[in-house]
Formats: sequence, C-alpha cells, structure tokens
Amino acid sequence: MSETAMPKAYNHMEVEEALYDWWEKHGFFHPEQQIASGLADASAEPFVISMPPPNVTGKLHLGHAVTGSVEDALIRYNRMKGRPTLWVPGTDHAGIATQSVVERNLEKQGITRQELGRERFVQEVWDWKDEYHANITSQQRRMGITCDWTRERFTLDDGLSNAVLKSFIDLYNEGLIYRGSYLVNWSPKLQTAVSDLEVEYSEEPGTLYYFKYRLSG
Repeated sequence: MSETAMPKAYNHMEVEEALYDWWEKHGFFHPEQQIASGLADASAEPFVISMPPPNVTGKLHLGHAVTGSVEDALIRYNRMKGRPTLWVPGTDHAGIATQSVVERNLEKQGITRQELGRERFVQEVWDWKDEYHANITSQQRRMGITCDWTRERFTLDDGLSNAVLKSFIDLYNEGLIYRGSYLVNWSPKLQTAVSDLEVEYSEEPGTLYYFKYRLSG
C-alpha cells in the first residue's frame, strides 16, 4: 500500500490549479466532449452563454467576479442536468477607453502619441492588449470559471470584424444608416468625436447672462 505524504498546510492554489487542469484535460468544458463521454444528452436542448467580454483596459474587479460566478453557476447547473453546455469567453478591445489608458501610461514616461507616430502608437496599444488579456484570462482561470477556451474570441478578431463590417454595409444599403448633420461630442484631447456613452456629465456652478436689445418703434 503506497503512502501519500500529508502536506503540512493546505495549499489551495496548487489544489485548484490541478483540478482545473484535470477538468480541461478531460474536455468537460466542450459540448462535443460532454456528449461523447456520456455526460450530456445529444437530444437535449443546448445551453449557451456568450460572456460579456471584459475590456482590456486593466485587471478584473469584483464586478467581473460576481458576473462570472453567476454565469458559471448557470453553466454548471445545466451541465449537471445533462444538457450540452457552452460558455464562450472573450475580451473587448474597448476602443477609446484603451487608447486613453495607453496614452496615460505613455505620459508617465514623458511621451505623447503624436511623438510616437501612428504605427508605433498602434503597436503600443496591441502590446498593452496582449499583456492585459493574459492577466484577465489568468484571473478567470484562477476563479475556476468553466469556459470553452478553444472558442475564445477578441472583438477585433478577423471573423468578428468582418461580421460587423458586413452588418454595417447591409444597414447602409437598406437606408438605415445614413450621413446627416448633428451635434456631436468632440474630445479636444483625443481629437475625435466620442459616443454619448463615453461622456460623463457634471453640474458646475456658473453665471447666466442676459442680453437685452431695444426694439425699434
């Protein structure tokens, strides 16, 4: 009879990492493998969640942990009921938000995006994305969320970008997207128009002036 040494202290990180690796190795996160191994009924209605992708602007916060826990509970519950389950993970490029974060990081080094030029600045943004994407997925794995990582997506992947472009062209051809003259939000720092979603409103004390004109007659 073999003996297994009892560790002096419980190391949850080692235990959780080993369990997660075992789950992935046996394909528990893949609906095809769930069916092949008899864990899911092929005739049952599939249960699918597309993860609201976190922005690559930084690390995950408690809000992401709460959302991930709720979605993971739903996935595990339906998996235990024998339904083929799929949870598609991904990350969001976040556009202007990520650009602003990268610019602030460059400012700490005394560099502006104008000094870098377009190509080098774009590369800085991609380098930032690679670093924080790795941090985000590492955090998610540490939380034990049971996503199908083989189907992971990024919002600027070619397939997704082409789908957005096609949808835009279709809507334009149908007359649902058109050019017009409207008031827009303009960022003097970013030198671009920004969405209402990017604008923060605040009430500021000020002075209201009235101009009175004498009317003839």
